[in-house]
Amino acid sequence: MKPKTGTSEVTTFKSNNKMELTPVLIVATIFYFIYALAARIATRKERLTFFDIMATMDPGTLQAYKEINPQWEVMVKKSPYSALRSACLLLGLGLGLVVVWLGLSFWSPGSLKNALYEGVNGFLILGSPILFAGLGLLVAYLIERKKS
Repeated sequence: MKPKTGTSEVTTFKSNNKMELTPVLIVATIFYFIYALAARIATRKERLTFFDIMATMDPGTLQAYKEINPQWEVMVKKSPYSALRSACLLLGLGLGLVVVWLGLSFWSPGSLKNALYEGVNGFLILGSPILFAGLGLLVAYLIERKKS
């Protein structure tokens, strides 16, 4: 069929082949965290195996290793402040999330859906938990420094 003379027909094609990036990023993130967890478990098993070998090793052999490399020393003991750091980090993160909830509930005019698209509330959502988590780590550092 020929187009009529004097009229111009423009054919527009809408591409339905446009790929959304969100599912790809979600799948990539899930696989990354599974890989990181598996690597962490493997590293832990290797470390425990190393400690078992060290525990059964002859003291003379240990001394020989230390003479070869004077800085070679195994620190088996875990830092006593690691629980304090984790606790202060999580408390700060929780406090930051409470501030986000209060900010979105009481300080934002209109509905919650509109509040999520404003720039200030976007900073509130991302910035508050990070800021308060950092403050929690600062408090943990100050407590560690005071005790030692």
